[in-house]
Amino acid sequence: MKKLAKYFFQGILILLPIVLTIYIVVAVFRLIDSILGRYFIAMGVNIPGLGLLTTVVLIIIVGLLGKWFVSRRMLDYIDHLLGNMPLVKIIYNIIKDTTNALVGKRSSFAKVVMIRLPGDDDVKILGFITTEELEFFGLNDHAAVYILQSMQWAGFTLLVPKSRLEYLNVSPDKALQFIVSAGITGKNNSNGKHG
Repeated sequence: MKKLAKYFFQGILILLPIVLTIYIVVAVFRLIDSILGRYFIAMGVNIPGLGLLTTVVLIIIVGLLGKWFVSRRMLDYIDHLLGNMPLVKIIYNIIKDTTNALVGKRSSFAKVVMIRLPGDDDVKILGFITTEELEFFGLNDHAAVYILQSMQWAGFTLLVPKSRLEYLNVSPDKALQFIVSAGITGKNNSNGKHG
């Protein structure tokens, strides 16, 4: 009976990541497909993925239009409008800044650091530099470090003296994978320091 239980749990360990990955991919596919797909269904056209394809093409077109001057002015106007509406501006600016931080030209998560915790230099925590410019707080010798919590998409930001930071030669995506998985994945990554 113990062997059966052992095989059962081993089967769960093998299947769970596969099943959850497929489930999440399918759920995201269905969500994006439903954005415009429902309009095709209303017209009598029911091709799975057509809504997704149309959504992706539309996003690409908006990106192309964003490069042109005329549409750039329109996007700047919309940006200004949303950025100045009470309450809406808070939501809009948080989403805009977070999106730019994650995938913008200057990703805020481009530098991975290790912080020595006070009281015990042997205890360290991984984080991402979000800004090294904290003059507006009067903290010229500090940097903002985002600490992501494992197994969820929550975290907190610390303002840390730069002298306590250890810059690591680890890609942000490898560090993110390591942190989100609570250190379970990415164990073979190099973690050499760099200047």
